[in-house]
Amino acid sequence: MQKKPKKTKSPSKSKLRGKADSVFSTYIRLRDADKHGMVKCPLCWAKMFWKQAQNMHFIKRSCWLYRYNEDNCHAGCYRCNVVLNWNYIVYTRYMQNRYWIEAVDKMIANNKKLNKERSKEDYEKIIKEYSEKIIKYANKLTE
Repeated sequence: MQKKPKKTKSPSKSKLRGKADSVFSTYIRLRDADKHGMVKCPLCWAKMFWKQAQNMHFIKRSCWLYRYNEDNCHAGCYRCNVVLNWNYIVYTRYMQNRYWIEAVDKMIANNKKLNKERSKEDYEKIIKEYSEKIIKYANKLTE
């Protein structure tokens, strides 16, 4: 009796989401790095190599609308992102200075709106887009 050839399963939505998170985080940390690969935390000004930095979200990742929004994310240190739970007051002031008060108020208001998780196709697009951007920014460090 012959065995049936195995079908190649496409990755699950949760695996694609994890890959999209990883690729997007790498992009944000590279984007915020200087030509030497150093990042300065926008909240406490600590300096670290981009690989030690974390992708901090102003509006938490649980809000699908802002999970992959570049204006919502910045490279920062572990202490500010996790230990201090992103130091909301300082982060809000940073955001207001960088993007204007009205833009930040709009983000906060939209955070309360109901929004749906993305589709598998959306995650595949995010992975492709940010993988290409990573190459661009990684080249910045090698120049």
